[in-house]
Amino acid sequence: MREPSSEPLPDFTTGEGLRVLLEQLTAEHLWRTHPAARALMQYAQEKYLPLARSWHRDPADAAYEAFMAMRTPAIRRAADPWAAITRAVELGIAAEVHAERLLTSTDKARRPDQRPDEYPMRAGHYETFFYHVLAAATPPASPTVAVERVVRSASVFLVTTGWYPRTIETAVEYICHRLTTLASTQSGIDVLRKDDAMRQRLGFSARDWNGLLRLLLGPRSKKEVTGADPARLGIFARLLLGDRTEDLLADHQLAAISRKFTRGTAA
Repeated sequence: MREPSSEPLPDFTTGEGLRVLLEQLTAEHLWRTHPAARALMQYAQEKYLPLARSWHRDPADAAYEAFMAMRTPAIRRAADPWAAITRAVELGIAAEVHAERLLTSTDKARRPDQRPDEYPMRAGHYETFFYHVLAAATPPASPTVAVERVVRSASVFLVTTGWYPRTIETAVEYICHRLTTLASTQSGIDVLRKDDAMRQRLGFSARDWNGLLRLLLGPRSKKEVTGADPARLGIFARLLLGDRTEDLLADHQLAAISRKFTRGTAA
């Protein structure tokens, strides 16, 4: 095994600097001994800390997914290595979450065709699901609690109006997570509309996916808003402003629009 080079370390915070360092660590088998390897993994853990927290995972889980991605040739060949690693970390953590929910292996959770058809039934699952969101409103203890309430309330509304329970909660949670990593709602809508990979993994048609985004986030621009449009604010915005699930269900126009998009969803 070769000793680490005394040459200056490349700036691995840039795409090209990372590529150079990964080539060196891999070709010379220096992952265990090179001082830059430890610094790189510490940087990766800090970089993906917000992503791990958004999925309620330990930051070490995100660092592990980043490390596994860095060992692959595809990352070294990628046009933007950091972007490719970020995507790998997102998919890896999502697979871990799905594996825990489905009581299956992470490898199977990564492949929709190998996942169980139904989520395992847990005692009290649906009772907790509904009574939690229909209870008297109380101030959230933290931003995390508020986000969980929004995700759960939006999911209950969509399931009640005909969306398929097995996929809709995962879709709502994913959309909410992606919004937290982007600069604005507008950029979030644009990115999510083009996210064909996740749309197909969740089993949505392009029509239903775009309809779900409009329901949750509102229209893309003011030009699409009409005075009578019940989805002009978006479900997320209404829930954050204080609406509850029963308020959304009482909006018959909004419920009708939601039901319109369920005819093509997976069943």
